[in-house]
Amino acid sequence: MKDLNLIKGIDISDIREDLICYSYDASYAQGVIPELVAWPKNSDEISRIVKWATNKELKIVPRGAGTGMSGGAVPVNSRSIVISLERMTEVIDINTKNFTTTVQPGVINGELQKELLIYGLFYPPDPASMDYCTIGGNVATNAGGPRAIKYGVTRNYVMELEIVLPNGSIVNFGGKTFKRVVGYELKELFIGSEGTLGIISRITLRVLPEPEEVITLLISFKDLENAGKFIPKIIGSGITPRTLEFLDKTCLQIIEENKELGLNLDIDALLLVELDGELTSIKRQAEKIVDIARKFKGETQIATDYYSRENLWQARRSISPCILKMKNKEKINVDIAVPIDKLADALTKLKELSLNSGIPIVSFGHAGDGNIHVNILVNKEDEEQRKKGFDLLKKIFELTVSLEGAISGEHGIGITKKPYIDIQLSQKNIDLMRAIKKVFDPKEVMNPGKIF
Repeated sequence: MKDLNLIKGIDISDIREDLICYSYDASYAQGVIPELVAWPKNSDEISRIVKWATNKELKIVPRGAGTGMSGGAVPVNSRSIVISLERMTEVIDINTKNFTTTVQPGVINGELQKELLIYGLFYPPDPASMDYCTIGGNVATNAGGPRAIKYGVTRNYVMELEIVLPNGSIVNFGGKTFKRVVGYELKELFIGSEGTLGIISRITLRVLPEPEEVITLLISFKDLENAGKFIPKIIGSGITPRTLEFLDKTCLQIIEENKELGLNLDIDALLLVELDGELTSIKRQAEKIVDIARKFKGETQIATDYYSRENLWQARRSISPCILKMKNKEKINVDIAVPIDKLADALTKLKELSLNSGIPIVSFGHAGDGNIHVNILVNKEDEEQRKKGFDLLKKIFELTVSLEGAISGEHGIGITKKPYIDIQLSQKNIDLMRAIKKVFDPKEVMNPGKIF
């Protein structure tokens, strides 16, 4: 163990078994084993670790729960210390009068949601990994989720951030007022920054009153193109669903093989549509959606009670785990986002790329905001097929940008998308971003090798 006098009393380890556990995340990224891993419990301990690590010329890798899909929490330099925030789990305050909550970064998204419900409150951002992912990680990647179509993403709820900068100093950005125009809003730079500018140590979020009622609709389409055209039609009709999720045929087959939920496999696409609000109003909206779906040859089932809705959501949330269970298959997964009027084009062209390459592509995601999770399935034992899979990945990103979309909707860039960032961004954009990083992190110690 190195000289740890400055960080005495803080949980820290150089045991190989611990280090291996913190050398990867939920992505396919290959990292390296760091020198140390630390588990601070408060902002002061983070600050002390950062000062000590900088003095020892160690690179610093902030980490939440390791559920990231782009390798953002994976060390790329062996002279690194991983600072895991998973033990910073305190819900510091729930303010029912100002409609805010203040939390430490290690609070699990789903646990916060449950605690807020006790007070009749609601935190909308709901990633599929909400039962495992942390609020700090959500802020670092600007995570979204199914409810983003109506309620927005993490960025729309972050009011104030406490940050430990790369020199160990602690600063606060933002505030507790809903309106604020006082110079540059620096907190915005840290939302989606993937731990490259500093470490998020405390977060104040805006919360909402819990919606009165929820209705869930399951809509089946035998034609993929009809499903894609139906989506903008709903929004154009004046209805803003709480969620509008999409699953393709391959996706349904994989879920049914693992879960036996009784899903209809004789269709090309399944949409999961959820409405919330005053009961009479959302019943009228549901009827309108059924009528629109019928015009696009869609068949609708309606679930109004909690258990029926949860059964439908079980199918949606089980996709990624089911894909991971497939024998001899490696999942190259990315999330792309396209304008909703280009969604039908994107889905059709993804299907064509799969057919032409002979490589299965499983697509699902947040159809209401054009955010598609694309999973390229290759044989992990076949190096040639793996290479074809990554060639296909580049084509998918090029297709996305040609449709005026984004190569990441909510997972971030991390390591896995770093080689493709110039497909999306001009050199001028990249240079400006590098310059911003240099202001906050002049020694480039904070999560190096990510994004750029």
